[in-house]
Amino acid sequence: MQIDELFELAYILIDKKQVTAKEMSVRFGVSVRTIYRWVEALSASGIPVYAVQGRGGGIAISEKYALDKTVLTEEERLAIVSSVKALSKLSGSQKSALSANAKAAEKISNLTSTEADWLEVDFAPWSPEGQGVRELFGSLRDSILKKQQVEFDYFSSDGKKARRIVHPWKLVYRGQAWYLWGWCTGRKTERYFKLSRMLNVTQTSRPADINYKNVHGTVAQKNAEINSEKKLIQIKANVSVKKAFYFLDTFACSKIEPNPDESLTVTFSAPEETWLCGFLLSFGAELKIISPKEIKDKIIKMAKETFSQYE
Repeated sequence: MQIDELFELAYILIDKKQVTAKEMSVRFGVSVRTIYRWVEALSASGIPVYAVQGRGGGIAISEKYALDKTVLTEEERLAIVSSVKALSKLSGSQKSALSANAKAAEKISNLTSTEADWLEVDFAPWSPEGQGVRELFGSLRDSILKKQQVEFDYFSSDGKKARRIVHPWKLVYRGQAWYLWGWCTGRKTERYFKLSRMLNVTQTSRPADINYKNVHGTVAQKNAEINSEKKLIQIKANVSVKKAFYFLDTFACSKIEPNPDESLTVTFSAPEETWLCGFLLSFGAELKIISPKEIKDKIIKMAKETFSQYE
């Protein structure tokens, strides 16, 4: 019995998880009986190798041993388990989640000695439409992995609807919302598409052959470019205590000052986008803009136009 052959058999089992004695006898040019003697020798040396009886059986090695022999530390295994569990709810349908990410997390959990249930993440909104986000996430994930184009109707920030054909690159969570980042064939450039504005999504069989690495690098680089291009406005406003929690969930305030009437005077920065004034107006009488004047004037104009609709 050659030590080198025993090592080779052990590494084959670590790689393939399970093989048949017949396969190994052909590979090493020995009898099936000799292979089983090698298995006994490996087991006696402390390597958890065992025989699986019946149809589809063979020679297997403990999954825990296979992972233990990798370079992963206990902390790294725990990080993997936590990450898989955090994303398991975005695997598409519940059936798909149980058959893929959830099962993977369960298997790896058995290989850690530390409690892995310390984190739970659910990116879906609280509304009943949350399941729709999960389904769409799973569909887009599949298109990205299969490198296939997707088509969908999209409502842009100016309220216009158009059919888009996109080479999907990544799913990006940013600013409390999910986006699809990819190459838009209509605009001939890369674009972010908010999942909540996508309707009638169709998975196509056409290849997505425009690679983001050949266009603009990583998502982080693209985000930095977008941030550098956007003009930020510093706004000062009074917000009532009734809406303070919602306001603070939406904007990162650089300064918060309490007032005698229990309202808050907040200072924050926001991008100069078409949605900004409309969003601020949605707070109604619970929010009053102090500065800058141009934002105040736009909101007053929008309020008057809204009021005129009901006169």
